[in-house]
This record gives sequence, C-alpha cells and structure tokens, in this order.
Amino acid sequence: MFRIADDPLIIVGWQVDPVLIGGLLALAVAYALAVGPLRTRLAPDASFERGKALMFAAALLLLYVVEGSPLHDLAERYLLSAHMLQHLLLSYVVARMFLVGVPAWLWRRLLLNRFMAPVARRALRPTVTFVVFAVFFALWHIPVVYEGALMSPTVHHIEHIVFLVTAIMLWWPILSPLPELPRAPHLVQLAYLFTIPIAQLPVFAAITFSPDVVYRTYEVAPRVYPWLSALGDQALAGAIMKVMGLAFFSVPFARIFFDWYRRENSRGVTQRDMRRVVDPAVVGADGASGT
Repeated sequence: MFRIADDPLIIVGWQVDPVLIGGLLALAVAYALAVGPLRTRLAPDASFERGKALMFAAALLLLYVVEGSPLHDLAERYLLSAHMLQHLLLSYVVARMFLVGVPAWLWRRLLLNRFMAPVARRALRPTVTFVVFAVFFALWHIPVVYEGALMSPTVHHIEHIVFLVTAIMLWWPILSPLPELPRAPHLVQLAYLFTIPIAQLPVFAAITFSPDVVYRTYEVAPRVYPWLSALGDQALAGAIMKVMGLAFFSVPFARIFFDWYRRENSRGVTQRDMRRVVDPAVVGADGASGT
C-alpha cells in the first residue's frame, strides 16, 4: 500500500484478493492443461501454438494489471476516469487478447459441443453481440447499478466477468477463428464497427455533459489531484470513453475496409481476365481501345 497524493486518506496498492488470484491461476492451469498434456486427446492433429500461448499469458498478466494494480483502488474509490480506463482496457484490449490467444481447436471444443453449440450459433451473430454489449454497457452506467456494484465486492466481480464475456462476444464477428461460427461479411463488419460508438453516445453524453456529478462515490471521495474536481474527472472519463472507442474501432475498421477493397479489386481483375479467355471479342475490343 502507498500514497499517491498529499491527503493521508488516499491510499492505493496492489491487490492480493484470493478470488482474483485464484481465478487467474485457475484460468492459467486450465489453459496449460488443454494446450499441453490434454491436447492429444482434445485435438490429436493440433500442434502447440507458441504465439497464441504467449498472447493468452499476456492477457492474463494485463487482466491482473487492470484488476489488481493501484488502478483498481483509484477506480473503485476515487476517480471515475480511472474506472472508465479500467473497463475499456478490459473490453477493448484484454477481451481481444483472450479471443486471439485461444487456439481455434479449443474454441471449437468449448463452443461447438452438443450443449453449447445451439447457444453459440445464436449468441454470436453480429446483431446479438452488438445488442448484448451495448445494452450491458448502458445498464452498467445507470447510477443505482453502478453504485451498487461499488458497494458489493461480489457484485463487482460478477460485473467484471460479464464485462469480459460480453466484450469477447462483441469482437467475435470481427476476429472469429472458426468457420462454423464465422466472421461477419466485410460490409457487415464495417457497419458494425461504425455503429458501436454511435450506440454509446447516450452514455457518453450523459457522463460528459452532465452539469452535476452523476455518481456520489466520486463526489464525496478525497481528491487525488487537487486540480481535478469531481466534475472535471467525470468529463475526463467521458473523453476517455470516446477517444479509446474511436481508436480501438477505427483501426480494425480501416484494416477491414482496405482488405475488402483489395478483394473487390482482385475479383474485378479476375473477372475481366476470364472474359478475355472465353470471349475473343473482348480481347479485340480491349486491343482496339488501346490503339
């Protein structure tokens, strides 16, 4: 535990919560067993993918930083902006790392078994993932719900687990490794990534432009930084929401757009080449136009 401000009431530290540590260790052991000694039984033809294992380990480490570093105390007791940063890292970074870090064959075993397959085929459609994430994101920011989670460690743990699960769902139509539960078509992905920040605008506006402090916890909390009032912290939280959202959605948007553009261009060239092969008149016309 240590102080980051002159106020003796402001103390933060690293978390040794047994639920958090135990949960992370359980995830690490389960993953190590699945991709290690159990792999020959679960997926006999699959090889060990070092890159994915490193990604999963990095996701676990970042999850502990998000949930167990001094950021946790700042978020829970003092600064809404810290809490916003915590949740956006969880949703936009950690969730994507977990999705990518799990091998396709393991996702197949988890989601396409006879119990989960009917649920997964419906729950991982773009319309469903979009609505689930947007609704949960909005509900979480309702003051009575938000304050209730801060008052109860159990509810807070559950809320963060749901955050992570709904965020993995959110990114599935963009990053799915399974052809059985495929990525959305390019144009659907573009519309999806463009619309998510729009769906968050009501929450952003309610937090950023409110003339009053929305959450009493931060209104009565000691000020970590004397120059940052509770209302200023609230506006900063809204700015973090918008800036991080634009950053983490615009990069995949650009990548998908240019990939779609290249494919369409390549398809057009291929179709013209095929027409030249099957229709000599096209070749003649092209030659005439070029002289």
